[in-house]
Amino acid sequence: MTNPISVLGRLLDRSHDFEAEIDRLLGGADYRLFDKCARTVCSAAACQVSMEHGQGLRALIVAGLPTAAVSLTRLQHEALTRSTWLLYAAGDDQIAKLMGPLTKETEKAANKLPMMKTMLDDLAGKAPAGAVDMLTHFKDVNAPSLHSFVHGGIHALQRGLTGYPVDLLENVIRSSNGLLTMAGMMLAILSGSEGTAKRMSKIQPTFQDCLPALISPGT
Repeated sequence: MTNPISVLGRLLDRSHDFEAEIDRLLGGADYRLFDKCARTVCSAAACQVSMEHGQGLRALIVAGLPTAAVSLTRLQHEALTRSTWLLYAAGDDQIAKLMGPLTKETEKAANKLPMMKTMLDDLAGKAPAGAVDMLTHFKDVNAPSLHSFVHGGIHALQRGLTGYPVDLLENVIRSSNGLLTMAGMMLAILSGSEGTAKRMSKIQPTFQDCLPALISPGT
């Protein structure tokens, strides 16, 4: 039986290069936010969570844990949607619920924040239309299958029994990289640098071999 990791090796390597280039464009350790207001800081923190899920996804695939990897795609998308919502649509009182010290009281308050559908509805007409369209498209195409993976449903069980086709894992990696593209642009916007945002907007053609035509894991 062919080892899927050996087949996916080049795609994983290119994905690593892609992430490294995003980090370089953002300035690496010298990256700075446009300002230190709660909205900016909170949005950036959610964006970093999304990027970490993407890193974890690739690490899990290399470790031979594809079910956990696919599940992280949903978390990556949700954190990115949250980041976008926090920047463009959240009220100051909603941001305050996430920025206080972590206590039982603040946890309870934060749990009342809008979930996916409401956030996407809130973003309409406020965030860039292209970003809203991509986030909404991802949800519409992938929500049922990713829900199944996250909650131990038929997708998770059947793939565990029958295995994961290489092309499915390829699509998952590409989709994750598509979300990473959006996260990179979010951080570029949050830096306040038009030059950084312009350079980030041109990154896709160089790395088209590890990106999707559409953001969809095809599960």
